[in-house]
Amino acid sequence: MDGTRTEVWSDAEAFEHTFHKARYIVGAYTPQYFGIRERYSILDKKVETYPAYLRTRYRSQLADQREYFDYDHCFSILNQTKDFCEYFIFYAPRSNVMAINFYLNSFDRLENFSDYFLQAADNLIEQADQYRIHSAFNHTLDAAKVEAVAQRVFPDEKKTFTPREDDVARLLITGATAKEIGNTLGISHRTVESHLKHMKQKLGCTKKSMLVKELLARQHAHY
Repeated sequence: MDGTRTEVWSDAEAFEHTFHKARYIVGAYTPQYFGIRERYSILDKKVETYPAYLRTRYRSQLADQREYFDYDHCFSILNQTKDFCEYFIFYAPRSNVMAINFYLNSFDRLENFSDYFLQAADNLIEQADQYRIHSAFNHTLDAAKVEAVAQRVFPDEKKTFTPREDDVARLLITGATAKEIGNTLGISHRTVESHLKHMKQKLGCTKKSMLVKELLARQHAHY
């Protein structure tokens, strides 16, 4: 698993809110918090087992889903493989207080729908996976233009952050440690420390606390 993700939603407005407006879970990576044989999960219970910085973000995400879209009682099916982890996530209206009972008594129906969805959305999933935002470029486009979108450009070219450094910066300002950042991004904490070192050099910082202040001052927090 390389830390990248492909998202296919049935509600475009909720998708836009999650990944382009609120952005609570942008960059979040959670397969490592599930057991190898953990197949089913009630999400509002599961998030309470996440590290503090992730727990807060997912609580906010679930609250927004309830408030803005009437999506509640979130239930997920996980399919973990050596190379990737698939999530199939189901919501119900807040008023449907029996939703969880329905899920727990309808595993076969939910599993069948998940299989059907993979077949019906196969082409869409393939395209989404092929044209990832950070890990690969659409080679039919001008590479320089795509690179400009993927990177956070500061006035001085020497202060340009790579996409991965952007990911590290976004998590750093939430209070995450190098180990927690590494777990979220699927990289080692030593790699995270290396990114932090380069970021401090680019912004002229000698301490991590100075780097955080500089990132916040540059309004990097919207990532």
